[in-house]
Amino acid sequence: MEAIDLNQHLVSQFSHYQAILFPFAYNITGDAMAAEDIVQEVLNNQLLASSGEVKNPKHYLIRSVINRSINEKKLLRNKREYRGKWLPVPVLTEENIYAGADREKILHYSLLVVLEKLSAKERAVFILKETFDFEHDEIAGLLKIKVDHSRQLLKRAKEKILPHATKTGKITLQNQQLLQQLKEAISSSDIECTSDGGSKVRAARNILVGKDPVSKFLRAIYGKYFPEGATSQFATVNHHPAIVFSLDKKIFRCMVLEIEDEVIRKVFIIVNPDKLQHLHFT
Repeated sequence: MEAIDLNQHLVSQFSHYQAILFPFAYNITGDAMAAEDIVQEVLNNQLLASSGEVKNPKHYLIRSVINRSINEKKLLRNKREYRGKWLPVPVLTEENIYAGADREKILHYSLLVVLEKLSAKERAVFILKETFDFEHDEIAGLLKIKVDHSRQLLKRAKEKILPHATKTGKITLQNQQLLQQLKEAISSSDIECTSDGGSKVRAARNILVGKDPVSKFLRAIYGKYFPEGATSQFATVNHHPAIVFSLDKKIFRCMVLEIEDEVIRKVFIIVNPDKLQHLHFT
């Protein structure tokens, strides 16, 4: 009986800490699958092995996940052999987000894209300060750096990303109005479209800029690149409106829309199958 109670307690603890730790790992790595692996590994190594030895397990686990995520981000960048533009792995910020994680702590997709300009440690400091409201002395303790260094990293991070920061908005789309509303919304001459197919799926390697090339490309998506029998549905991906395309219940494309003043300013199209396997609807 005691063994059963212990197992139930551990399962409950795992679920509790998964929800807390996942946003840290995901925001730093930009990769939902890597974040899941990091959280699972940390919980397996730390929670099980030393559950009775750690005085503040939450703080200990957060520190472990953050440092593991920084190292993983460095490895991902060093190993990355990629065709075209690399985009973060999207997650659904709806009711069925992974492990009941705090949706409000998951960063907007467009901000994750901009954060790719930062070093792994700059990114971690920025996220800890701006998203999780950590003080610099707390960040310094977590990352084992000096407080002044933490402040310098945050300053450098802001200098790199603020020129590229955008306001995010929402737009209401209905299935029967999809093409017309997209056509009307794409009215800005400086609209951008970024595609990520990796090395497995053909995609535009360069960022498309301007109303005409972007409109032409999106029309092709709903034309020759829309397989017979495919369906599309709306979703909220990293707090952005998105359109998810499926065929035989398998997602093959995710289109994330960045909107400002009711106008689509940027479109991120993820067709790399490795990045879409994490998206699923219950």
